[in-house]
Amino acid sequence: MADITVRKLRFDFADPIDLDMSDEDLGEVLPALGLSMTMPYLEPYLIRTMKVALKSITNPELAADVRHFSQQEGHHYRNHAEFNVKIRDYFDDTTAAELVSIEEALEADYQRFTREKSLRFNVTYAEGFEAMTCAGALAMAEHGLFDPGSTPPGGELWAWHMAEEIEHRTVAFNVFEELVGSYPYRIFIGSWSQYHYLSYIGRFAKCMANALGRPLVRVHRPMQRTAIRRYLKTWNPRYNPAEIDMPQGVEELLTRFSAMAETTR
Repeated sequence: MADITVRKLRFDFADPIDLDMSDEDLGEVLPALGLSMTMPYLEPYLIRTMKVALKSITNPELAADVRHFSQQEGHHYRNHAEFNVKIRDYFDDTTAAELVSIEEALEADYQRFTREKSLRFNVTYAEGFEAMTCAGALAMAEHGLFDPGSTPPGGELWAWHMAEEIEHRTVAFNVFEELVGSYPYRIFIGSWSQYHYLSYIGRFAKCMANALGRPLVRVHRPMQRTAIRRYLKTWNPRYNPAEIDMPQGVEELLTRFSAMAETTR
């Protein structure tokens, strides 16, 4: 059984968004804002998928992990939904409407996947997403991007969310292993799911860059290189997130967020 704590936190997002920065910094920040825009649609899809998966899971410890995973994801997307209001409000009405149009297309995709795709597909999509985001979160931790003051607009929302991604890193993989277990299918559908998801982040980021009249540059910093290296490890047939050690400082961060939480369980 994974050691997962469900923390109910609410952030006030009082600080104004500031996008007056270099093209290279924007190349990091705008995709992060695009990621936030996806959360109110991606994470409910994951929760719906896990709710269906629970009907077929026979391992009671895994079932408990799935419930905790879903509860964490529920708190994540609600905070991102509030932050996304700030993102839309930063831009003019035309750009805000364009962002909403992309959001609606993403939600339509995920609702269609829930209605029309098999549990096998949806579980594998979830695993592909979680493997990719865990790799990114591990890279962020390794390069100190959880440290106070180092996170993009949105403040500690990112540190909390990414730390919990590391904390629940085994759940989607273990569900996949119990219900699907096919390495070729994991690579095929998992890589497609990552492409599908990242294409929406790109659309959000490009929309915001256009509104700012700025180029959307591809960033090649040490953190991105570390994220790619960690991501490529997920393609190994012997990949198992349970074997990934918690990076230094993440346990302390999770303890701090537990103390900040309105409730924990």
